[in-house]
Amino acid sequence: MSDWDLGPAADLVEGLLTPDDPRPTLILPELLQPARLDRVLLQIYGPKLMPSQLPVLVSQWSKYYFMQFWPALLVPGLMHGWRLPLGFDEVAVALDYRGLPVALKPLASGAAGDVELTPVIEANLRPVIDALSAYGGVSAAVLWGNAGDFLEQCITAVETRLGAELLPARRLFDAPGPLQGAVHYLEDGRRRRRSCCLSYKVEWVGHCEHCPLCP
Repeated sequence: MSDWDLGPAADLVEGLLTPDDPRPTLILPELLQPARLDRVLLQIYGPKLMPSQLPVLVSQWSKYYFMQFWPALLVPGLMHGWRLPLGFDEVAVALDYRGLPVALKPLASGAAGDVELTPVIEANLRPVIDALSAYGGVSAAVLWGNAGDFLEQCITAVETRLGAELLPARRLFDAPGPLQGAVHYLEDGRRRRRSCCLSYKVEWVGHCEHCPLCP
């Protein structure tokens, strides 16, 4: 296997498990079954919000998945030349005691080789987002916006450690597709998302820091 868990970005893949890791996980197709998601979200957010605020809850939960997905793709793939199997039925997810995604476990070790980002995104994020959108009644554009938000954060974190631009990943924001223009910067340097994550609809959550609805 590649030494993707070593080097300057090792801290970013602390939530990336090896195939033989014994911790309990659920494969994506099982985790994203509506009955399973009902139990998970009810446990996290409680009956006051679940299911009355289901679109908001699904949007917020998706963020934790994207936090795990992007380092698993970018660090091994672009920093170490290692292709992990990250397709929809090739990945399991570890949840914390609340039910939030805290780690990804590819079910096989992968192999050395160049990584093309778009096919992996289509093989993983497309079915994940489609499933969450259908379940939660939340626009896929909102979920892709969440994915793009955390992609940009992950790119910035990797670049900080590399001291160089991660151009193959940054090109995703310019190429036609669901991640195009997901994040931009205003003239005064403030960061803005393209789409709102709906968090403002729950009072105790409020607007996120980079909300496009804020002045």
